[in-house]
Amino acid sequence: MSRVALDQDLLSLRDDLLRMCSLVDKSTTRALEALKKQDNNLAQEVINDDDVIDDLHQRVEEHVLTTVARQQPMARDLRRIIADLLISNELERMGDHAEGIAQAALRHPDSGPIQIPAQIGRMKDTVHQMMQAVMEAFVGMDIERARATAEMDFRIDELYQDLFSLLIAEMQSGERSIEDGTYLLWAGHNLERIGDRVTNISERIVYAHTGAVKDFNPKADEVES
Repeated sequence: MSRVALDQDLLSLRDDLLRMCSLVDKSTTRALEALKKQDNNLAQEVINDDDVIDDLHQRVEEHVLTTVARQQPMARDLRRIIADLLISNELERMGDHAEGIAQAALRHPDSGPIQIPAQIGRMKDTVHQMMQAVMEAFVGMDIERARATAEMDFRIDELYQDLFSLLIAEMQSGERSIEDGTYLLWAGHNLERIGDRVTNISERIVYAHTGAVKDFNPKADEVES
């Protein structure tokens, strides 16, 4: 095994994952903007951009397979490469969640801009902070930062519960239309799932560094969606 060649492969994988995370972050922000403004063109751009995220995911998968076959890494290097693959999977699904918000914007009846509850804005800001922090933890293999990032997901969960209660109450009282409330709930759900997946990335970072499998945010009713 050539150490130089392996290091080059690891750097290339890292760069692709950083780019994926940046694209997901951008897509999430733009998807919410499209929903708020009922901007179908922007929503379609977000949906189209998901193809770029998917292509990067496929490239990471192929790169992992060729690196393992060619370099036959051992111990921590192998864990790092496995973690990279798992992180890529999480980022690809996060891109799907951003696309889901954009799809909601397209499907919503064209009735003008939607009043976005403050909880969604706070969820989006927290998700952005989590994505930035988890990639910094990934680059530095900083398990303490990874753990701290995962803890931020509890705030996302609290905001989602507040959002759910608020929208149900507004729909029941007639203050908000069923259509608006339904699509906003879907947007909130997708943000909540992105937070969960950032937590999963934090767990992969710990695995890459230590070999230990941690569950930072266990949920009794965790369901793949």
